[in-house]
Amino acid sequence: MTDARQFSVWDYVVFAAMLLASAAIGVYTALTGGRQRTADEFLLGDRKVNILPVALSMTVSFISAISVIGSPGDVYVYNIMYGWVAVTLCIGSFLAIRWFLPIYMRLNVTSIYEYLDMRFNRAMRLSASLLYSLQLLLYMGIVLYTPATALNAVTGMDLWTAVMSTGAVCIFYSTVGGIKAVLWADSLQALVIVGGLIAIIVKGTIDVGGVDEVIRRGVEGNRIYFTEMNPDPRITYSVWTMLFGNTFLQLSFYTNQMVAQRLLACGSKKKAKQAIGIFNISYAFIVSLCVVSGLVMYAYYKDCDPLTQGVVSNRDQLMPLFVMDIFADIPGVPGLFLAAVLSASISTMSSGINSLAAVTGEDFIKSIWTDMKPSTYVWVSKGLALCYGILTMGTAYLASLMGSGVLQLAVSLTGIVGGSLIGVFLLGVYVHRSNSAGAIAGFFTGVILLSWIKIGSILYPTDGGQNVLSTDNCPDLNTTDRAWTSSSLVTEYSTTPTVGEESRAGITDLYALSSYAYPTIGLIVCFGVGVLCKEVELKTRQHFSKESDVKETKSVSQDFAASMNQF
Repeated sequence: MTDARQFSVWDYVVFAAMLLASAAIGVYTALTGGRQRTADEFLLGDRKVNILPVALSMTVSFISAISVIGSPGDVYVYNIMYGWVAVTLCIGSFLAIRWFLPIYMRLNVTSIYEYLDMRFNRAMRLSASLLYSLQLLLYMGIVLYTPATALNAVTGMDLWTAVMSTGAVCIFYSTVGGIKAVLWADSLQALVIVGGLIAIIVKGTIDVGGVDEVIRRGVEGNRIYFTEMNPDPRITYSVWTMLFGNTFLQLSFYTNQMVAQRLLACGSKKKAKQAIGIFNISYAFIVSLCVVSGLVMYAYYKDCDPLTQGVVSNRDQLMPLFVMDIFADIPGVPGLFLAAVLSASISTMSSGINSLAAVTGEDFIKSIWTDMKPSTYVWVSKGLALCYGILTMGTAYLASLMGSGVLQLAVSLTGIVGGSLIGVFLLGVYVHRSNSAGAIAGFFTGVILLSWIKIGSILYPTDGGQNVLSTDNCPDLNTTDRAWTSSSLVTEYSTTPTVGEESRAGITDLYALSSYAYPTIGLIVCFGVGVLCKEVELKTRQHFSKESDVKETKSVSQDFAASMNQF
């Protein structure tokens, strides 16, 4: 690898200013209002939070640093098909408003997994809460570690200084300020992210030679390609994997405490819908900026790919490298990008800490300590937030063992649990005769199956339809000194990208499934197993029951149809 670029003093000043501003928001919210004296204020803002910070907080929680550095890298290697994320979010949000939001608001719960206790039993509630917590802890570790290691590799910034400083500030304002601090800090961080991405796009486009030149190079390199119609589910980005896979990935966020808790903080179904509407607009805008920045980055490096050269070791380091190259002579602007990336990390981490404190307190602590005083519960919630913040910094180390391709890894982790959670909630809402045994069996079957597929994908990696990268115009490329080779990439252009190697066969094809397909598989398996369990029970009962009893038995399919008509 070549010599690392270095941040200037002004870059660190900009970064420090962002951290101080976030911490100040925590202090302000801790000293105003009810001063976080009740659990309802600490966890839900007394259900009176303005819809704008809720929407912006949801946006940066969805985006995270993974998207800020990962999605431009994916556009660079694949194409602009990632832009379908904005379309599928709108579909997923519409389904969430119809299927889940009325239940959350009607029950007036703190942890959405309380519904599973009411509908099925405590075992189902605790299972969902536990697996959600484990998945979110791993996810937050990735969110915290990956941007820091990418910045370290490219800029020379000390890795653990970045991890510890951002983690410490996040823990501070999340613990002392509660969800109000999280929401307002997220709003500030959303503005920083937008400012950083716009600066990158404008400067990069100028350096390339203008918008027309960016488009020309993108077309030549097969990056401006938005209609990949190949139905092969192994292709990472196609219309079908996005529509039928990413739609349910986006929907799964609404069975996620981190997002649902923000909607509950709005206090009413009407305000929650308005927050979702603003969220969809702001999210689509930031996704568009990520896609365009990836396209500009490809145009800049079109004929001298830093991956193949070995300048960087994985595509997660491309965006930091690009920023350091184009802003090398403008002190402070690389610091703005650093602030944007780590703002995204902090926003996701703070949202996760607050939601984990809520589900652990509501689903576990309260069930054990039934006579706990409200004043005691506030301190318990703050202690849980502190503990989860420290645990997140610990799981950041585990993220270092998971390799590159952070965006796909994060999608996989979310889909493994998220798809099965959708299935459980749909069983509970629409299949009135579904039982706890079927729900638990379906939930764990979906999670175990997808975990197996994910482990297999790590052992048998595939390119997933990546495009060619070129070093034709690189000065003095020394192939013997490469730190990375392009053997894992597709070596020829094709309108429909090739998937994997010709020798792949049998069960390994299952491991090559796009990570965006995971939520759909989890949903189908969970729902199918849950329905099957009840149908088997009904058939068995019919076999041993009298004819009068049989006439009173309603099939699960009829029950589901009737429930859908109600909604």
